[in-house]
Amino acid sequence: MEVKMDNHIYDVLIIGGGPGGIQTALTYSEVCRENGTEPNMVVLEAFNRAGYSFTKYPVHEKLISNNKLYTGKPFKSRYAERFDWNSLITKEKNILMRNYSQDFYPNRKAIVDMLNDLIDECHIPISYDTQWIQTNKTEQGLFEVVTTKGTFTSRTVVVATGLKPVIPKIEGIEHITMYENMKTKESYRDKRVLILGKGNSGLECAQEILNEANVIMVASPSSAKMAYKTHYVGNIRAVNSIFAENYQLKHQAALLDCHIKSIEKVATGFNVNVEYIHAEGEVETLFFNEVIAATGFKSNIDQLIKDFNIQLMHKKFPSINGVFESTEVSNLYFAGAQTHGLDYRGYSTSGFIHGFRYNSRILANHLAEKFNISKMEKSLVQDPSKRILDELNESPELWLQPGYVGYQLKFDGHHWYENGHRTINEFKDSTLNTNELTFFISLEYGDIRKFEETFSIPRVPGDATQSVHIHPVIRVKQGDEIIKYDLEEHLESKFDDDLYIPVIKEIVTNALEKESSLSY
Repeated sequence: MEVKMDNHIYDVLIIGGGPGGIQTALTYSEVCRENGTEPNMVVLEAFNRAGYSFTKYPVHEKLISNNKLYTGKPFKSRYAERFDWNSLITKEKNILMRNYSQDFYPNRKAIVDMLNDLIDECHIPISYDTQWIQTNKTEQGLFEVVTTKGTFTSRTVVVATGLKPVIPKIEGIEHITMYENMKTKESYRDKRVLILGKGNSGLECAQEILNEANVIMVASPSSAKMAYKTHYVGNIRAVNSIFAENYQLKHQAALLDCHIKSIEKVATGFNVNVEYIHAEGEVETLFFNEVIAATGFKSNIDQLIKDFNIQLMHKKFPSINGVFESTEVSNLYFAGAQTHGLDYRGYSTSGFIHGFRYNSRILANHLAEKFNISKMEKSLVQDPSKRILDELNESPELWLQPGYVGYQLKFDGHHWYENGHRTINEFKDSTLNTNELTFFISLEYGDIRKFEETFSIPRVPGDATQSVHIHPVIRVKQGDEIIKYDLEEHLESKFDDDLYIPVIKEIVTNALEKESSLSY
């Protein structure tokens, strides 16, 4: 739904029409309409269609996010959502990735088509061809967002401008080919090629030219990390790991742990000066016909840093709190991959659609509460133990954001009621200011990375504290303390009534007994 420029003051202004921004808009619109009002909101998109970054990345077009079609349960169920890593979430679920691709790893174009159909189907107010120039904040606390179509005014701003490639500070880097400008694979035929970066983009490039180049080397200061070992999906996925096998089999392939000191352009290629990490600092000059830089991504917020001097986490992501609000600028929020700072390289997945879509939903509900749009009456829970078990068995939020997003229950002294899905950061911060008994239910891994052999991790039946694979965790806030309870893992994560309800009931009963003895 295209919007026209006017002098209107919006409640919510979203910069960026990628998956993070559109998911925020979808959920916010749903909440508003469920409560009898149209969303006072606008999305600003710099291009003529949403999802522009997916017209460029991944460069070789294949996504690495699962599109699992069959799970044994209805495809619109919450359980099936755990294995659909590309769809955005709506109440009706009429538009899902399965409508656009039957492939386990879809083509990136499917994301673009899905996003734009969602915008049309759900009547999302959006202004296309609207490039963001700068942002100011007035004395009244309003944001003025200056664009190529004029200035938009809003009470809150959500920045969802995605990520942009990192350009490393290496002497001579200006001479080489950047990831987004990689040539056709035939251009590398029978050549020596160096790729900078051992992430998925670098290994994707190597795999693309594996049968074209004669020698391929992939270099970075840190060693390659496989996602199946670290349980971090930002590390190298198995679909991009063929090159690693070629390296181990000495098949004209190498993974170099080194610093690139300089790149010199010469007549037929490049002389690259490298300093090895594991060879006592040995320095060597290697020749390559072609050099490609696929050195990762960082938040695309340079202008915002100039406007407000906001701080970064991990030198990549904006500093945020548990509801994705800037730690420096009130009412300035972030969505999409820019929310990855709080769980970067952890077991949860805020750098990817299947993770940050839930962050966007939490953010949208927070904004609806902020503007008194969502109904404030409490959703009562008659049997907290059964409700907890249902959430553990069905919730995609807990499954795909392990240890980060949880389901919250509260007891007000008389009744149990739902408090929705929250981040663990918000839970820990907000519970400091309330005396209500609060439960935070999540699914989490143990310290899985301490085991060298990923496929032979021991299990200790009967001792839930030794559970390493994904398993239920219940945190209980009472008084000034938070108590953590681990429940035992299960091979298929099917937590049945007979084994788990008694354990959960005991935790609930003990908490209630303790609650009755506390005086505030």
